[in-house]
Amino acid sequence: MPSPQPTTISSPQNAHVRRWLSLLETPGIKRHQQALVSGMRIGMELFRLSPTTILELLLPAGKSPPVLQGFTGRVYRLSNQLFQQLDIFGTHTPLWICRIPALSVVDLTVKPRGLEMLCPMGDPGNLGSLLRGCWVFGVDRVILLNESVHPFHPKVIRASSGAVFSLNLYRGCAMQDLGRPEMARWITALDMAGDDLGTWTWPEQTRLLIGEEGSGLPTVSFAHRLKIPQTQESIPLNASVAGNIALFAFRQTHPVAPS
Repeated sequence: MPSPQPTTISSPQNAHVRRWLSLLETPGIKRHQQALVSGMRIGMELFRLSPTTILELLLPAGKSPPVLQGFTGRVYRLSNQLFQQLDIFGTHTPLWICRIPALSVVDLTVKPRGLEMLCPMGDPGNLGSLLRGCWVFGVDRVILLNESVHPFHPKVIRASSGAVFSLNLYRGCAMQDLGRPEMARWITALDMAGDDLGTWTWPEQTRLLIGEEGSGLPTVSFAHRLKIPQTQESIPLNASVAGNIALFAFRQTHPVAPS
């Protein structure tokens, strides 16, 4: 069955347009519990995996909608000026408005369940890159700390190549609260100092904390601190690269079980 016929919108004062524009920033994403997804590949894959996640399809002027079998959402064709405001990556392809899940708060005072990642990253590109690695390496739970950018920010979605929609996401606490003994006792922190990650014996139940560039990690007594060995000539690693190296090291010890 072809997609519904598009409704044309050209006014910037239209209520739908104002809602879509708000999805470019965290407050609007939280208020509407929706996300704006750019890119044909990401959108089509999301529709294939979860058709009811796609609520609306936005088209540039002169473009026909893709054939989406079973699509029950609304289709809008926007003026070029309006579409360009929303198409922040310049894809010139349909934009997808998706519902997003509410994130439950996880209890960090209890033992981790499998491999968990604590993320305080405020940079959308860094968070997206790390989330892509979390999907590749089969992280069981991704826990967003208060300092983190929203995981369904358009730049996070794009940097994660859409992997954010396939992860088990939770909300945590503020970074400073991790120093409480009942939380710190379960945390393995990736730091500039500590045990050598290359020789570390990973416990199967691991809650890994990655710091953000600039702010680093709080000086508290975490259960373990690990460092990535570097040569004198090595270029400092950003947080997402360091996190992916740590995830790779973990999976060397504990491979993902075959499904």
